[in-house]
Amino acid sequence: MKYRPVIIVLLLAQALLAFGCARRRAERDLQNGVDAFQQERWSDAAAFFTLAEEKHPGQVPVLMLRGVSYLKLARYAEAADDFDRVLVFQPENNEARKGRGEAFLGLGRYTEAAEDFSRALVSEPNDVNTRNNRGFALSNLGDFDAALADFDAALEIEPENPLIYYNRGAVRRKSGQMAEALEDVNRCVELDGGNAVFLAARGKAAAELGDLDAAMADFDKAVAENPNYFGGFKFRAEGYKALGRWQEAYDDCSRALELEPNDPELWFDRAAAAMQLGREADYDHDMAKYEELTR
Repeated sequence: MKYRPVIIVLLLAQALLAFGCARRRAERDLQNGVDAFQQERWSDAAAFFTLAEEKHPGQVPVLMLRGVSYLKLARYAEAADDFDRVLVFQPENNEARKGRGEAFLGLGRYTEAAEDFSRALVSEPNDVNTRNNRGFALSNLGDFDAALADFDAALEIEPENPLIYYNRGAVRRKSGQMAEALEDVNRCVELDGGNAVFLAARGKAAAELGDLDAAMADFDKAVAENPNYFGGFKFRAEGYKALGRWQEAYDDCSRALELEPNDPELWFDRAAAAMQLGREADYDHDMAKYEELTR
């Protein structure tokens, strides 16, 4: 969740003030939570805020900070619950509404996310992060025209934000605008050339336009920049498959599966490589895993 620094400072101050008359132990839990939050120790922060909230329940700043901590930990259901509680106390709290929208994104509840972002944009129409988030939600609902309108509007406000180009490029790919998608991911890489996700996305677009040499160069760069990003290996494996380089495809699928073991496409692709390599036992194992994940 991308909060303006002033909002975070205000929430931290409000949280400390909220416990001005509380027992000393509750104050200590809160202070520990604030310290952990400022140090980005999100799990510790959430735990301390929970202790403080149990002793002095219903304090909006504490619920807000714990909700943000849960977002950082990808504990989206718990984050949504905290922002829900804030909105009961303060129905017009836009930061809580945006936070709940992000939690809904993480939960795949795109309709509710879009509704929260739309309401937030009524009072903050130039909030780039919220407009980008609504575009992402709308794209997952298949409303590509509305999503593109949000990304276009966000880029008018912040024309050098690579994430928005990345999201717009993804929607353009889905809607068959491949040349335009490549333009967007080119711009991503211009703005942040060391981002493995952007490099892999550009490679994917180049591959779909038939330029496999350029695609493989980008996949190689993505893997070099971030050897812990599974997408770089996954997409490079697809390139190796297209080139008939089955051992390399198998090896890249294996590395990607170490990083993302629940991706059924990776099990299927590695099974295909195993079959080409004459490894029937490995083929049977990987296909069984693929079928398990796609039931």
